[in-house]
Amino acid sequence: MRTHRPGRILVAALLASAPLGVASASPSAGAVDPSDFALLWQETALSTVPFSPVTSVYLAFTSTAVNKAATQSLRHPNASEAAAVATAAHDVLVTYFPGSTTSLDAALANSLAGVSDGPAEENGVAVGAAAAAAVVADRAEDGRGDASIVYDKAPGIGIWQDARPMATPWYGFVDRFVGGRPVRVDGPDPVGSPAYRADLAEVQALDAAGIDADKAALATFFNVNAFALYRRALIGHLRSSPLGLADTTALFADLDRSTAEAVRQTWRHKFTSGFWRPVAAITSDDGDPLTTPRAAWTSVLPLPPYPDYPSGHGTLTAAFAETVRCHLGDVPLTLHGAGGSRSYTSLAAMETDALLSRIWGGLHFRDAMDDAYLIGHEVAAGLCD
Repeated sequence: MRTHRPGRILVAALLASAPLGVASASPSAGAVDPSDFALLWQETALSTVPFSPVTSVYLAFTSTAVNKAATQSLRHPNASEAAAVATAAHDVLVTYFPGSTTSLDAALANSLAGVSDGPAEENGVAVGAAAAAAVVADRAEDGRGDASIVYDKAPGIGIWQDARPMATPWYGFVDRFVGGRPVRVDGPDPVGSPAYRADLAEVQALDAAGIDADKAALATFFNVNAFALYRRALIGHLRSSPLGLADTTALFADLDRSTAEAVRQTWRHKFTSGFWRPVAAITSDDGDPLTTPRAAWTSVLPLPPYPDYPSGHGTLTAAFAETVRCHLGDVPLTLHGAGGSRSYTSLAAMETDALLSRIWGGLHFRDAMDDAYLIGHEVAAGLCD
């Protein structure tokens, strides 16, 4: 199991200048377990941040601030860790999602009600506020939402086209997330190459009209908010096998930074390569005499508005699994997806099913999944070094 280490975003100056009160007997008042607060605010973040390709960006901002607040409050002789964690999460989420201010304020008040009034609570609030402010300042003007970045590739063989605009095309151009190293991939297999033909044949055999029911069920099971699917499984595991506060917040900080950076790299490849999805390849004439278009072919799952290569779902799955391995080892997890629950005795088994789900659902070529897993694993491993 990996031991806790301080995060890499430097906020020491802001934290040191927080208006801390007069010291008293204990750093954390009452019987409050701060690690419970950390998990509760992870759930709050999930319910606040809308599901989109950039969900991991805002989860990363929140988890980084919480980890900073936890680290500083644990070092302070009289600062409530629970107050610090709750305030850090609250302040980041309110900054980016002001429409949720009322519910977030209520959640913060509820958290602070479990902390005894006095200097320890006041100091914890100050530490949390400073940590949140530092993260927000660090990511100001980082390229998020840049409207000048528009996907506009001309139509052609192998080029993704959709009546809908590409979702969040700017994501691949935002500033890197600290600690995430660039990963080199070789791009999509060229149309007509042997590797491409093999991947095309694999997906073509999975027409929604005749696919095996078990394969369709697996595809559907994983076709939910993947950030929530994996995160809630992890939270459930941590409730039954709890860690201390420092290890809990370090785990989520690494998880979210690795996912945000890995998906950032994936989105840059999607934008740059603009590779078509299997449904376009199967139903179009690609000029290859060894393939025959099937105009009536349909995918099991609906198509999202962005290119095939690499798979965003694959990237975040791999980043999640590799980060959890790094911190906890190969733990069992129970996922609650569409249509029920599935329990996995290993992270590798979960990754295998998640990979197959996107192929069997007709959304991705195998090459897009394999390279997505490479990106997710390597970024996460770099953050855990």
